[in-house]
Amino acid sequence: MAEIVFGAGTSHSPLLAAPPKYWAERADQDRYNPELYDNTGVIRPFDDLVAAANGKFDAASKPEVWEENWQRCETALDRLRDDFRRVAPDVVLVIGDDQRELFEASNQPVMAISAASEMQTGVLDGPDSEFFNEVAAGYLMDQQFTFAGHSKLAEDLVRGLMTEGMDVTWMEAAPDGKGFGHAYGFPIHRFFLPEPIPVIPFMLNTYYPPNQPTPRRCFELGRALRKAAAASPVEARIAILASGGLSHFVVNEELDRKMLDAIHANDSEALCELPVEQLDSGSSEIRNWITAAGAMEGCRVDWSEYVPIVRTPAGTGCGMGFLSWAW
Repeated sequence: MAEIVFGAGTSHSPLLAAPPKYWAERADQDRYNPELYDNTGVIRPFDDLVAAANGKFDAASKPEVWEENWQRCETALDRLRDDFRRVAPDVVLVIGDDQRELFEASNQPVMAISAASEMQTGVLDGPDSEFFNEVAAGYLMDQQFTFAGHSKLAEDLVRGLMTEGMDVTWMEAAPDGKGFGHAYGFPIHRFFLPEPIPVIPFMLNTYYPPNQPTPRRCFELGRALRKAAAASPVEARIAILASGGLSHFVVNEELDRKMLDAIHANDSEALCELPVEQLDSGSSEIRNWITAAGAMEGCRVDWSEYVPIVRTPAGTGCGMGFLSWAW
């Protein structure tokens, strides 16, 4: 039977794909971002956030601090890469989110799984700038990149999820002219090359209302994924990877630490009760971590790292999370 032998979580922010010398471009973009939710879940203009911060983030948003935080993140990413190489799974189930790379408002499933034997990343459109070009390459989206899937195991997972009461969208191929996004390209690039492992993309609609799954539903989904894997006759050692988060585009350290503390404590109820009103915009990707935690329920955390990166006096940036469950 198939067996989940390893679990991990990683952020996939553009700040991880491009070094700090390019971050000022991303900081400038924050001024015009219409999705700046404060820590209560209310959209606020950039200047209002600066005024409310009253200098709290001035020191953290300096380039010398960026460099220090970048190095901490690089160390954590290297450690996760080494974990994957030691475990050497047969396939990786990447729990990520689609941000209009594959789906549109006309077709917005709560959850979907790709059963293709071969897939491609999409090509990221944007300005011809050093920051953007670094990010596109780090996401394997500067050109289409082909990666292998696992059709039989994906089919078994879908059947098992349906048995467990999870209605999941089935995909044998991507929509014409589209490819998978950064939630999948980043970990493939950072952890699995030059000899990539087959990847099964599992997509949650974390971002777009009205059909975002609740934290409790995400945790139940993780439990169901574990049962579905155990029911498959395929002989495969599976790694689960949560891709995305943590809080952004405004850093919410309290939310991030509450989630990480709950995972460390194996506190399923705390994860299920995370406030939905704070899981908005980029912070919504915390749902991917909750799902992975459901699949790894009862397992001990081996190590974790949390690096809140702030890039402006408004507190905009990303709470970077990295975690590995013991195997």
